Amino acid sequence: MFRRLLAVGPFLALAVACASPTLPLPPPEQPVLGPGADADHITLTVACGGAEAGALIVIVNTNTTVPGDQAVSGAIVNSCGGWDATPYAHNGDYLDITQEIGTEVSQPLVLQVQVP
Repeated sequence: MFRRLLAVGPFLALAVACASPTLPLPPPEQPVLGPGADADHITLTVACGGAEAGALIVIVNTNTTVPGDQAVSGAIVNSCGGWDATPYAHNGDYLDITQEIGTEVSQPLVLQVQVP
């Protein structure tokens, strides 16, 4: 009987471990801000390791005067964890930046736009 318990014990521990919650998806790292192609856009750049490879980066400009079709932009993270995007934004605007993998969504990184 004792040997059976020892044999089954690791499998039981594995089953319990698989049922336990995983760590939440972290927000992406803060991007480097730069000027965009025109006065209405900025560039956001993150080098390798700034997000999970293959994740979807979603950028929402929370300025209520920005039209809805211009308030949302994003990117797909490359294989080394880097990404870049060119959202519609002006100095002083706040951007909520999240990463999504499947049904998991990170907490937002809130970034105030300050481009010289």
